[in-house]
Amino acid sequence: MILGASLPCLARPLTCRFLNTVTSGEFGVGWTKNLENETKIGLSPDPSLKEIVNYYYNKAAPLCEEMSIRQVRLGSYERKMQLIRGTLGVVKPCNDNIAISFGIRREDGRIETVTGYRSQHSHHRTPCKGGIRFNENINQPTIQALAKVNSFTCSLVDVPFGGAKGGIRIDPSEYSTRELEKITRRFTVELGKKGFIGPGVDVMGPDLGTGEQEMNWIADTYRNTLGSQDLNSYACVTGKSRLMGGIHGRESSAGKGLFLVTSEFLDNADIMKKI
Repeated sequence: MILGASLPCLARPLTCRFLNTVTSGEFGVGWTKNLENETKIGLSPDPSLKEIVNYYYNKAAPLCEEMSIRQVRLGSYERKMQLIRGTLGVVKPCNDNIAISFGIRREDGRIETVTGYRSQHSHHRTPCKGGIRFNENINQPTIQALAKVNSFTCSLVDVPFGGAKGGIRIDPSEYSTRELEKITRRFTVELGKKGFIGPGVDVMGPDLGTGEQEMNWIADTYRNTLGSQDLNSYACVTGKSRLMGGIHGRESSAGKGLFLVTSEFLDNADIMKKI
């Protein structure tokens, strides 16, 4: 109960801190101008995404303590703070992480090792939800950080999912369609073996370097393997084509969301004065 209440409580100050930092010029396009000051208070000169997320988590946690203390009705003040701080410690790391390496035969005959990752940040609400990306620069700490942000995002808007994120460390432009299909299907099978995919467990979606086609391959592979007896097996992914049960408008939803958020941002006079 405390865990479920803490996430939206933490997400609001965390999000506000991000917005305030962007508008004050400390982060975002002009954040490097204040890098020396940020380093003094906790960020390294060249921070990774995981370091940035943890930094702002630590900034938001004390605000969450103040708001959560009113929600805990039983026990002394010391006991309440012990419970709240313990819960915040549980929320910070990802619950489950997996790194999978496997070999594929390229069309020119070469055998190549491919590595993929999946992180599930929180199971306070299930299924976990998060996209899967194909990018040569990803690593497990980055995937963990993105999974954590997904939890806070879902909590902030009261979407009943835990956060997750996944990725395969490849440059998709260097592989043929057939090779990408082999990689995607093999990764899906490996995730299924470890219990990291399923309509009620962990639902993937498109992200950087992936789209409808990759989601179709994942859904089809899951449907014909681990999910063969599951009526809702195609629900193991979102963002699939409408022919496989996807919904109209999904492809443009991210762009539309960015447009709406940016419009609200630009219409806020107080924020615009800080830029």
